[in-house]
Amino acid sequence: MVLRKLPRKILLAISFLAIVLQERGFAKSEPIIRVLVLDAKKIHLRADQSRPLIVKGLGLNRKSIKSLHLNVNNGKLRYSFNRDSPQWISLKKGQELSVGTRDPRGIWLGKRRYGGRLRILNSDSTIKVVNYLGIEKYLKSVVGSEMPKDWPIEALKSQAIAARTYALRQLKKTGEYDLNSNISNQVYLGVEAETNRTQEAVNRTRSLVLVDKGRLIEAVFHSGSGGETESSYSVWGKHRPYLISVRDYDQDSPNYKWQKHFSQKELQNLFFDLGGLNAIRIVEQSSTQRVKRVKIYGPKGITYLSGKEIRSLLNLKSTLVKFKMIPSSFIPNQNDKEFFNDIKNDAIYRKNSTSIINNLLQLPNVTYGDSLLVNGNGSGHAVGMSQWGAKYLAERGAKYREILRHFYKGTKIISFSLR
Repeated sequence: MVLRKLPRKILLAISFLAIVLQERGFAKSEPIIRVLVLDAKKIHLRADQSRPLIVKGLGLNRKSIKSLHLNVNNGKLRYSFNRDSPQWISLKKGQELSVGTRDPRGIWLGKRRYGGRLRILNSDSTIKVVNYLGIEKYLKSVVGSEMPKDWPIEALKSQAIAARTYALRQLKKTGEYDLNSNISNQVYLGVEAETNRTQEAVNRTRSLVLVDKGRLIEAVFHSGSGGETESSYSVWGKHRPYLISVRDYDQDSPNYKWQKHFSQKELQNLFFDLGGLNAIRIVEQSSTQRVKRVKIYGPKGITYLSGKEIRSLLNLKSTLVKFKMIPSSFIPNQNDKEFFNDIKNDAIYRKNSTSIINNLLQLPNVTYGDSLLVNGNGSGHAVGMSQWGAKYLAERGAKYREILRHFYKGTKIISFSLR
């Protein structure tokens, strides 16, 4: 039988669908990501409701496992099923258990649920739990874990593509896992972080990634930079042409401007080897005025710290900061908003200038009881996409391609496929 010639409109629709499918990258095999979700001395797993857990690696044929409890001691694992009496077993280092389920609602691990499969490793002192799942399923949680779910869909789509690119670049052929589930990589909080909007953001950008010269980029991102993002070279000493300083639009971020105060006692504990803190001087900054190196003066000596080190020591939101020493007699109450407003206007600073270091180069004697006030901007390392900046641009009509091209200069968006 000869098929009748299809109308032109239908042929055009079929051609358009083929292009969309190609762009969306419906690959035959979706990459599997391995995510470390827990590293602890004891764990508790349970089925969501009626469907049991499927446990492999213990040599048992139990078909009604609803919960599994494990703890480790001297390299041995103790386990119990369904609140039965615990039993001791020995697992060699590196030997694994595997826990799965046919329940689409996933597996409870403590207070969180995870899709896919959970691999349990005995590492002598702790138990590691690694979640194996398809990358698109993983991203539906990451988008909701990294960005508020009620933000504009174009911002969520930008986050999905950046997170997919970042994750695929982390895939490894060896090792126990590909990436962590916390801020050391990207935040992944399991099934509870998924919503209809995060699923939409991932589905509508399925397989799309950012590349430079055909290779996956380092698609790092952060909360907000405080007005201007930073280059990768300034932060990590490695130049990436797509990770340069650009204007940010994060002025709506709650961390766009912030302050932190340290009392005399806190400074003595933080700078114990120096006997406390007399003064702190910025000796090197980046082109965007972020701290790269500081000189610390204490009663017992002097030392230098990098911007990353001083940020970690003082638990600061960013390195875009300024330091002020304040006489102990003017240490404010944390709730005294009027005092901090005066500090912003430098009123108290000018009034008490004889007791404050005005010229750190000459380093006059400083009252030992001085406290420290840090004025800062932004949150995070400030490299790559600003999440608050993406929100601002999306609210003003920018599509995900415009947002990503603004923060990752010169990159292309293509469909990822396995080779």
